[in-house]
Amino acid sequence: MFGVVVCPRCHRAKGVELSKKTTTCSCGFEIRVFPARITVRVGTERELIEAVRRVSAELAGGLAEYERAIQPRKKKRIGEVHARVAAAAMKAGDRAHRVRAAAVELSKELEVFSVADLRAVLTALGIPEVDESLDELLRANVVYEPREGYYRAVTPVP
Repeated sequence: MFGVVVCPRCHRAKGVELSKKTTTCSCGFEIRVFPARITVRVGTERELIEAVRRVSAELAGGLAEYERAIQPRKKKRIGEVHARVAAAAMKAGDRAHRVRAAAVELSKELEVFSVADLRAVLTALGIPEVDESLDELLRANVVYEPREGYYRAVTPVP
């Protein structure tokens, strides 16, 4: 069992093994370890490291900042599906590659997509010929029609 004690002289947090009676702080002060002085109790040394960090941040008055810093960053995502797909397909090369990338990305996002979905993405890409593009995709076996009016991109077999 491990715990965190605070030095009464320099007010630093220190991790200690609870079976020990005393420990020496980095400032040179010898701290007697007894239950009233233990701030946090943990089971393993890995948890002890995190507990010492938390107590140190709490003593410094920046616990909220510390917790905000250790949280994983949220990825910024575009809210609308069609805008995300258009942004991903915009990076492809020529017109044919952009149309193909749009179909593949729509399938990733929505599983099956309709002509209206494809129209919204292709319009955002600046491609007005939606029906021609869909016919090209069907002829090239890039997409297939699992249900009437809905399409899905063909996933390549490795």
